[in-house]
Amino acid sequence: MKHLLLNLHEVVIALTILETLMLCIALGVLPGGRKPSRRLLQFFFILVIGTLTSTLITWNASFQSMAIAHYPWLPALLSACLLLQGPVLFFYLRSLSCKGDVYQWRHGVHLLPALLAVGVIFVYDLSLHDWLPWHWAALSEVDRAALAFVWFLVKCSPLIYVLACFYTECRLRRQLKQMYSSIAERELRLADWVLGGFFIHWLWSFIAYFLGGYVSGETNDLLGIINNYLTVLLVNGLFLFGWRNTRELLQHELVVAVAPEKDRLQDIPQVDEKREAVACGIREQRLHLESHINLERFAEQIGIKPRELSTIINDHYQQNFFEFINTQRVEEAKRLLAAPECAGDTVLDILYQSGFNSQSAFHRFFKRITGMTPSEYRKQALPPVDSAPVQT
Repeated sequence: MKHLLLNLHEVVIALTILETLMLCIALGVLPGGRKPSRRLLQFFFILVIGTLTSTLITWNASFQSMAIAHYPWLPALLSACLLLQGPVLFFYLRSLSCKGDVYQWRHGVHLLPALLAVGVIFVYDLSLHDWLPWHWAALSEVDRAALAFVWFLVKCSPLIYVLACFYTECRLRRQLKQMYSSIAERELRLADWVLGGFFIHWLWSFIAYFLGGYVSGETNDLLGIINNYLTVLLVNGLFLFGWRNTRELLQHELVVAVAPEKDRLQDIPQVDEKREAVACGIREQRLHLESHINLERFAEQIGIKPRELSTIINDHYQQNFFEFINTQRVEEAKRLLAAPECAGDTVLDILYQSGFNSQSAFHRFFKRITGMTPSEYRKQALPPVDSAPVQT
């Protein structure tokens, strides 16, 4: 690392910078997803680019000998990018479930660690030269304390945010289970893996920070190299999670009554035929009984566009797609529970026959719509068994 312009590890970092830039551009052009969430994810990738670029320059021997090493701009950029990654990741996850709850003035408090670190760097004029650990012994006591404070913020602050991210993801999972009977478990598991990866990544950085003063320079370099490779893996994982979740998992919309003059149904050609196709998809094709049915598959099966299907369900039925499907499933469950020929089936049998794949979701939706549990509904709906006739 001391004699070559770029060694193998730095080439990997450079390629990751290029890949991250392409992923950031791709997020801007790929269809689907919420714009605020996608913008936050793009900003996160920009911060990763800033972190990797400033890291590459900071630890490269060729750059260390240039005039840039005597100015505070690079340490300030590196600190700001590292300290902003946690808040941006946190608000990205929060934006998936809290529409319109991200851009508020009070959330500016999350910028304080980054602003504080950058302020200290410029006030004490801490240059790239001062940032390197092997130069710390030559610093004044005040500068050394200021630099130690910045490093403490950079290494400790992300851990707080990754714990906040875990809490936010758990709350998102609970919210989806309250709304839908069939949620995208693969995407939620991927979220757990990605957040777990970032926790390991930032925990590793935290541990390496405290070990730095007790291990050799070679071991310190190895710890930093492993940290960079964790970034490479996590960039790919976060992109996959963000793209799949914003495109598929969270396309639910708020149901709002539409004024007649703004009725979007009028913009759909042959809307009556397509509305009938939706009804046939339930009545004849019985698509709601497929446990993993989604908007795209339903639209494909009845031969209309997903956007048209979403508009018809939202504006005509005044429900989002999953509420519409689960309502139909509850109607099917009611029919089966009241059918004498199904009297021998358990409630568990009924829920699977109705298209549900979760017992808790089935009971939750059923009680929300009928006001009673499936067992109570069955007792009320089925005629009492006739007792043996009394002989006279």
